[in-house]
Amino acid sequence: MKFLSEEDARFASGQLVAGCDELERRLHDLLDSKGRVAEEVHAIRKLGKSLRGGFALFRLAKKSSREIQVIGRLLSEPRDAVSRLNTWQKLAWDGDSSTREAIFGLLEQQTHSAARRPPPATISWCVERVAAARKNLLELPPEACLARMNVGISKLGKHFIKRCRKLSKAGEENFHDARKALKAYLGAMAFLPQGSISHDPNMADLAEVLGDENDLATLSEWLVAHGFTVKFAPELWMKIEESRKLLQKQAMKDAALLVAANKP
Repeated sequence: MKFLSEEDARFASGQLVAGCDELERRLHDLLDSKGRVAEEVHAIRKLGKSLRGGFALFRLAKKSSREIQVIGRLLSEPRDAVSRLNTWQKLAWDGDSSTREAIFGLLEQQTHSAARRPPPATISWCVERVAAARKNLLELPPEACLARMNVGISKLGKHFIKRCRKLSKAGEENFHDARKALKAYLGAMAFLPQGSISHDPNMADLAEVLGDENDLATLSEWLVAHGFTVKFAPELWMKIEESRKLLQKQAMKDAALLVAANKP
């Protein structure tokens, strides 16, 4: 693997600080009465996931990345509600109309109910988390940043390939773990200068497939929690299982290509 330079380290650190500044601005903007909450929260969580990868690049996953992660969890409900509704519509199940209407109606209601802005005190707490994450980075000795980055990007890449190998084994949690590892690696790559390290374009395809599979897994949990179990909607669950199996097969195929391309 190509080693990064001092210039790469300065660039990545600067980009990461700028990303924290942007996250703070977006959090403050969330208090504005204009705009749609779900879309604003989606932008915040997307940026947060990228920042977590950036901090992992500097081996600050246990410190700064966790500070950012808690913000995403705290603000998750508005976007999760929209995501569940979108996943349901994308599934396009044409079974029992009564069950379809009951599920759609509840999903839509929860989407509207979740579209409330968090109180100012909550936003202030989130901003404090961003400040703490950024402080950890800025306190790193400049001479240590490059070494941390070279180790960090290597570990993130190896961890992702390890997770790809596990997709060939049984276990739904393997798909979830592979998705997290891939997001962390791509998030870290986003803070490096363009062309400093090349990555396989198949990663983007795998990320999309794993994202769709995870959306169905999340919807499945919601359905069970709200009483729409196999007993009451067997045809729906057949549809979900068929869709997930197709996505899982595609994910395993894409992962195998990446593993083969990364053999020593």
